Order: sequence, then structure tokens, then C-alpha cells
Amino acid sequence: MLKKADLKKFKEIYRKHIIKDFPREERSSLNNFKKRITSKNEEVFVFIEDNKEKAYTIIANLENNYILISFLAVFKEYRGQGIGTKLLEEIRETFKDKKGIILEVESPEDATSEKDRIIRERRIKFYENSNYQILKNTKIYFGNISFNIMTLNNKDNIDEKEISKSLNAFYKKTFKRYDKTLIFRVIEG
Repeated sequence: MLKKADLKKFKEIYRKHIIKDFPREERSSLNNFKKRITSKNEEVFVFIEDNKEKAYTIIANLENNYILISFLAVFKEYRGQGIGTKLLEEIRETFKDKKGIILEVESPEDATSEKDRIIRERRIKFYENSNYQILKNTKIYFGNISFNIMTLNNKDNIDEKEISKSLNAFYKKTFKRYDKTLIFRVIEG
């Protein structure tokens, strides 16, 4: 079951999990996240199974009826038990009225080590096993990190230009320094 988390719960998740699950360069500060959540740009959900919290996700509603999974992780003690797959299925079911679900995954070709490349490839394979596909002509650059965009379409064929436009609008709204410093750049091939 996917349950929406309030701000107090999010702070707990941030302090106990997000700072361990995501490198500093890939996550916002707690204050930035609080602003994004209280302004309704993003929502936090906890995945509960057998009355236990097992995973979390942060989801943004985008233009053109898409959602973006901006963060997704299984709590360490439940990894390797199929929880991530169940969480993705819950997200799909909860947001079945949306045109599609978008997520970002680090590009394997930009890995800094063989171990990192393998982890990134496994992550992509995990999402592909849940029917997500990599967009061939769209990438996101966050500083010196590049991300492939993956999507699961619920209703229509993939429209990369529409997805790119939706992502650009989200980043411009979410990150005020977007235009000045090019923290995020969405590149269409």
C-alpha cells in the first residue's frame, strides 16, 4: 500500500534514509525539500506491506499529465526481497490516470568506476523489467552527472518532446537557479 507522508514523516525519512541512500550531489537539502513539498511541487509516499514501512518515493506532478519519480528507495533491511518491484506496481496503479510515469537513472557510460557502471546497468535493467524504457533522444545533466530518462506510458505513445518540455518546466519551477547556472539541462537529441 502506498501512503502519503506528512512533513514530519518526510523529515524522519530524510534524516534516516535519504542522506544515506543518495549522494549529496544528487539530493537537495532538507530545507529545499521542505519548500518543494509544502508548495505542493512534490509529494512523499511510504510503501507499507505487512504493517511495516519498507520503502519511500518522492513524486512530482508534471505538465501534460505526467508524473516524475524523483526519488525511490527501499529501506536497507528490505532490499533484495522484491519490494522495489511492488513499489513500482503500486505507483503505476495509483497514478494510472496519468499519461505516463517518468524517472531518471544515472547513465552507465558516465560511471567513474567499473563497480559504479555495473550498479547503474543493474538499476536500468530493474526498471526495464517493470516495462520502463529509455528515451533515446533525451538526457538530463545535473552538474557533471548525466541521467537517462525512462518512461512507462499508461495511455499514449511516447512523445519525447512533450516529456522534455514537462521536465524543463518542472526543473525551472523547482530550482530557481536553473537558468543562471544550468544546474539542470534537458538535452534532446
